[in-house]
Amino acid sequence: MSVPGTGRLSLALVAFAVGVSGVVLATEGVTFGGPAPTVALAPVVSTGCAAAGPYVVPERGSVGLPPSLRLCAGGPLTVTTPGTVLDGMDLRGGVVVDAADVVVRRSRITGDGTQPYGIVTTAAGSVRIEDTTLTGRFTEAAVGGDRWTAERIEIVGVAGDGAHAGRGSRLRASVLSRFAPGQGVDGLTVTGSDVVVEHSTVRMGDGHGSAVRIAPDGAGGPVVVRSNVLGGGGYTVHQDGGPGDDVHVVDNRFARDAARAPLRLPASAEAAGNTYVDGVPVR
Repeated sequence: MSVPGTGRLSLALVAFAVGVSGVVLATEGVTFGGPAPTVALAPVVSTGCAAAGPYVVPERGSVGLPPSLRLCAGGPLTVTTPGTVLDGMDLRGGVVVDAADVVVRRSRITGDGTQPYGIVTTAAGSVRIEDTTLTGRFTEAAVGGDRWTAERIEIVGVAGDGAHAGRGSRLRASVLSRFAPGQGVDGLTVTGSDVVVEHSTVRMGDGHGSAVRIAPDGAGGPVVVRSNVLGGGGYTVHQDGGPGDDVHVVDNRFARDAARAPLRLPASAEAAGNTYVDGVPVR
């Protein structure tokens, strides 16, 4: 899989200066967009920005890129080495994850309209995204594909959808908000099975689609939306047809700002324990 506008080079390792005096970023199994000098060095798996310093567990309640962190700049890239860690990056474009067990943490990814996704997995990819902010314009969504887990991420000011959750995806303790105006823009679209969305905030504006739109692939496995703060859209949570036997929307709090109603689900879906933010039950 390649990203439009991304040069696909076969690299064992790339090393390039990143505009921070004395800092060199070393990467393995990573393809950067545009021409770049290549230097063969000893293999490494960890790919990070030395200027960002060692990883520190964020304070409780932290979401998105930690403040005052020094980052290393880059462009669109493709990760092909399992276990690669991208840490402390300021990327313009998108990341294609074409390997298993990749980690993206403490980074900012800004869409410039040339990439479909900010972070997306291929059929061979899986990724964990932590403490990262995604913003700007992506033609599809900020995050997409199967087998991704995102914790403490911020998706803000995005033109396009927030995230497309394919099979085996998880969104936890994250905030999706302040979407650019756009008819039918959804906060999170569930496109696969075995998906969990929990302890997150998804807020939409006027003219948007839904905070959570469920369009499961019917392959089996539950879709669980629980303990979130959700608001806006036509229907704040909306399932696009199909059976609801494996859909569970429970213990969420809803803002009173849906254009039509907070919920539109099949009768067979579970909708229990949901309230408005003032504590009144959602019927």
